[in-house]
Amino acid sequence: MDICLSNIPAVTIGLWVQSKLGLIRYDLLGRDGAKSVFDWKVFYCHKTFGVIFYMFVLLYVFFLNGFFLNNNLLIPPIHAFPVLRLLMWFAIGAIGFREGYEDTRTWNTEKRRTYEV
Repeated sequence: MDICLSNIPAVTIGLWVQSKLGLIRYDLLGRDGAKSVFDWKVFYCHKTFGVIFYMFVLLYVFFLNGFFLNNNLLIPPIHAFPVLRLLMWFAIGAIGFREGYEDTRTWNTEKRRTYEV
């Protein structure tokens, strides 16, 4: 029920809004233009694989932390703390996610070698 009535419509609406606003669509696994799983770009560079794996592990740890923290501290769901904490993590995570994506996308390219601070 959760997947069919909540997750699928939310992802569909999110992708539609993303295409209408012209936002960047992240391809973390390098699936664009690949014919099979073995052609994904994530399997060709150890650094890309490591960064993506690390990002997914951290994402799941933070999700589980959000659920268990509220349960163990007995914070009621109507309290503002969980919402503010998630908004703060979203803001910080969006910046870090973009930086990690750009780092793996430009790894060992000419753009990366000629970049000046």
